[in-house]
Amino acid sequence: MKTRNTLAAVFVLAGVASVLLAAVTPETAPFHERKEVAGLSIVFGAEPEPALTEEMQFLRWRVSSLDSQEPYTELSGEVAISFDGEELGSFPVRRVRGTPGSYQTRHIFTEPGAYQTVLTFKKGETEAAHTVDFEFNINDRSTLELPRRRGHGN
Repeated sequence: MKTRNTLAAVFVLAGVASVLLAAVTPETAPFHERKEVAGLSIVFGAEPEPALTEEMQFLRWRVSSLDSQEPYTELSGEVAISFDGEELGSFPVRRVRGTPGSYQTRHIFTEPGAYQTVLTFKKGETEAAHTVDFEFNINDRSTLELPRRRGHGN
């Protein structure tokens, strides 16, 4: 009986792993895009990955100096997010506690699809504003949900 339960657990885990791997295709693979702006290297991504509808998502920018490769901690700015050509709003970018050079916003996206961000920022006390844009996808959470089997559970 114990072997039967262990085998069933292995099949369930294999099934879940297959669904997750199928969801992470080249179109939906975890994304981390890097761009260089104003002497800074900016890496963009979302956490957790894959980015899903109806889940708390953090949009994150990791910023470092191109010269020294050190985290850049003097950035202030905001990000405009748009979807399907319509601007959804502008949000202040905040530092990630305990991670120098990392900045974030948090959101719950309700529609799957391609989104755009435009990060507008200032370096330190300078008045000059710089922008960098990134695109990202939000996937439909329902594509990862497994229906409960009838006759098991409640």
